[in-house]
Amino acid sequence: MRWYLRYRLSYADVAELLAERGVAVDPSSVYAWVQEFAPLYEEAARAFPRQVGACWSVDETYVKVVGAWAYVYRAIDGQGHVIDVYVSARRAADDAATFFRRAIEATGVVPQAVTTDCAATYPPALAAVLPEVPHETGKLIQQRIERDHQHLKGRVRGMRGFKTLAGARVLCHAHAFLRNLRGSFYDLGSLGDKPLLCTAPLTMHAWNALTTELLAR
Repeated sequence: MRWYLRYRLSYADVAELLAERGVAVDPSSVYAWVQEFAPLYEEAARAFPRQVGACWSVDETYVKVVGAWAYVYRAIDGQGHVIDVYVSARRAADDAATFFRRAIEATGVVPQAVTTDCAATYPPALAAVLPEVPHETGKLIQQRIERDHQHLKGRVRGMRGFKTLAGARVLCHAHAFLRNLRGSFYDLGSLGDKPLLCTAPLTMHAWNALTTELLAR
């Protein structure tokens, strides 16, 4: 499951890699694992949070669901910590407001500043949820989150869209979760003072710690 979330692999690709290691699974089983277990790993990780920053860059990107565009609201802080993700069939002020409420509830943080693009949905959403928070708009100040969108876009580019909105939500949330795991945005310990050439050992260490946490339940 971690391979599927981390790399641009199809379910069949993951099944083939497992077969090379002597594990025979159907690609549909890999799909079922992602849908069932990714939310469990996210839930387990919530016990080890690191606080997000108070300056939020908010934007939405797009994914295909049954041939139609759906909107993926995302926010990151100044360190690249993915604050929250919300997938909606609409691009409306009510949905943007829902995103802000969910992000505040999930993190326990009320932002001190919010930047967005010039979409008309954000001013009324912020007026409803965060009326006292400074709001800046502009293409230049949004470059950081626009670049961050590319990680999700790259992951879904080879897919043929999603069959359900629920499936899109699971994948987009799980992708953000693994991004945060790779960024060490959970307090899951470390590997000591040994120098690392890449983030893979840290990610595996954190993943294994969450696996142990789930198995102990």
